[in-house]
Amino acid sequence: MKFAYPEFLFALFAIAIPIIIHLFNFRKFKKIYFSNVSFLREVKKESQSKSKLKHLLILASRILAITFLVFAFAQPFVPSANLGTNVNNVVGIYIDNSFSMESVGENGSLLSEAKTKAIELVKSYAKTDQFVVCDNKFATGSQRLLTADEAITKIEELEITSETRLLSTVFSRITESLNSTSNDKTSKTIVVLSDLQQSTSDIANIVSDSTIKTYFFPVQTSEKTNLYVDSCWFENPTHLYLQQEKLLVRIKNHSNQDLENIPLKLYINDKLIVPASFSIKANDKTIVTLNYQNHTKGTQAGKIELSDAPVTMDDAFYFSYLIASTIDVLEITEKEALPNIKAIFSTDSLFKFSSYAAEQLDYSAIKRSNLVVLNGLTNISSGLASSIKNFVKNGGSLVVIPAKDIDFESYQSFLSLLQINHFTATDTSNLKVSEVNYTHPLYASVFEGKPEANINLPTVNAHYKLSPGATNYRNNLLLLKNGEAVLTEYKIEKGTVYLSSISFDESAGNFAKHAIFVPTIYNMALLSQLNYPLFYTIGKNDVLTLNHIENEGSLRITTTNFELIPKTKNEMENTTIFVTNGVSKAGNYLLQSATTNLGLAYNYNRLESDLTNYSAEEITDLAISNQLNLAVVESKNASLKSAINELQNGTTYWKICIILALLFLAIEIALIKLFR
Repeated sequence: MKFAYPEFLFALFAIAIPIIIHLFNFRKFKKIYFSNVSFLREVKKESQSKSKLKHLLILASRILAITFLVFAFAQPFVPSANLGTNVNNVVGIYIDNSFSMESVGENGSLLSEAKTKAIELVKSYAKTDQFVVCDNKFATGSQRLLTADEAITKIEELEITSETRLLSTVFSRITESLNSTSNDKTSKTIVVLSDLQQSTSDIANIVSDSTIKTYFFPVQTSEKTNLYVDSCWFENPTHLYLQQEKLLVRIKNHSNQDLENIPLKLYINDKLIVPASFSIKANDKTIVTLNYQNHTKGTQAGKIELSDAPVTMDDAFYFSYLIASTIDVLEITEKEALPNIKAIFSTDSLFKFSSYAAEQLDYSAIKRSNLVVLNGLTNISSGLASSIKNFVKNGGSLVVIPAKDIDFESYQSFLSLLQINHFTATDTSNLKVSEVNYTHPLYASVFEGKPEANINLPTVNAHYKLSPGATNYRNNLLLLKNGEAVLTEYKIEKGTVYLSSISFDESAGNFAKHAIFVPTIYNMALLSQLNYPLFYTIGKNDVLTLNHIENEGSLRITTTNFELIPKTKNEMENTTIFVTNGVSKAGNYLLQSATTNLGLAYNYNRLESDLTNYSAEEITDLAISNQLNLAVVESKNASLKSAINELQNGTTYWKICIILALLFLAIEIALIKLFR
């Protein structure tokens, strides 16, 4: 038997008070004389015996009542079986400082409440015990052991951060730290102070460690409503000057209330473009369409905004895209080029068109291009094949249009190098194109809806058969009546290959003169623009790859009153940029150097936007089902120290002591009133 608060045992000296009162009974008796004293003596003996017994019972009741009352304050307990074998404690404390902890509870913000409880917890341990304080930042050196004073200082300095962590990731980090700094004589404990959101508390993924005791202290609020912008995307993947854009915005409503006519604003380059409104059902989501026109070229910094309280970190959503000034198109032909490709691009100022014979080509021109068209080549040299492969690998778009008589071996070698289907034989059947992939971006804007079955489509007099078997991600764009593809798209790493199975020579068919030809080639060029991600999420290890080499330290990520030199890595002919490292505030930024000017948009993780959290009962059930050494402590009014002692020290008896103290007080009252 031990006591959680042995200092209260000094109050046992209060037992002396009823003993002193009993020993020094100051009541004075008056003698009365009677003639027949024999009978009175007999009555006197009997009365003194009863009185003595009554006083002894009352004294015993008072002593026991005081004793058990003192024991109740000292909190007796029977220690756990392994408690005495540990010589010190190592405690890992996780304080959730994500955006959801900005919510206000009964005692101020949830983060302030969690910090207060954590400090109280640290103070309840001995000065020799050590601590690991973990928060969502995962800063360098955050896994080192701290003294009590150091731990309290670090807890007091914690602030809300934009990083969002899964609970299993936090556990893995703390467990690794505790196990690397402890031994068999160490008692290891993890304490979690969090609002326990369901979106981040992945209890099922926590790896259990039987040597570590774990306690959850829920810090929650009853207010769990939130309206926020979840994401956005464009209907059309290409962006042009004066083009009509259709931006789709997904809104989510995590509340039990229907909302109507909520204002929504769209800003482009800090100018209000589209004011709109929407309605949304309770606990539902909706998609709002915003239509506008591009009025400038270059980087477009966008922001979608609504107004909602109390959680405001997800009321704005940022995105960024580029409207190119020019698109570089390179045509590689035999000695005499067919005029059909040049006719499409030479008169449009958006395109910078150049055409070279394969024998006169400067291979550096390939790298500078957005779209490369191999038009009517009989064979493809190994040098050209290697350059084209690197071009596609780095995000370029390639169109392969074979000659009417090709070197099958040369094409097989080239197409196999790209890991796509190759040509096997010539089929001279007279066939008609019967199927168009209307949902593909190449044709989605060409037709209004799905055309009728009798639409006029190209005819083919001769085409090349493709080898069977699965290759890289493939889309059939145009199919003949016999089911064979005459235009196929392949996704190869970051690039795209369009493979035509027909020559553009007139003898092979009328495709090059058909109405569908121009939009097909034109859209291939539009889709060849490098499309960088519309936005990034803060806290994720996202990277961006440029298709050219940047000198180390030359790049800057900038915005108003902020500049960051990102971590970069040069590989082959590319520069990889770790774009999310070091950025902690949502907004629009610029990635700049002497040769690069690119817009970047950052948003906070929307995992924090769903405020639904686990109750203590749900956490307990999940812990049992996943066999976790875990206990949930609800201590709204009681001190954290008492709650920890009750769970950590073993079987407690303070409640029994209170019951016994009240019982003996009741016995005392009964003896005084009833024992006469």
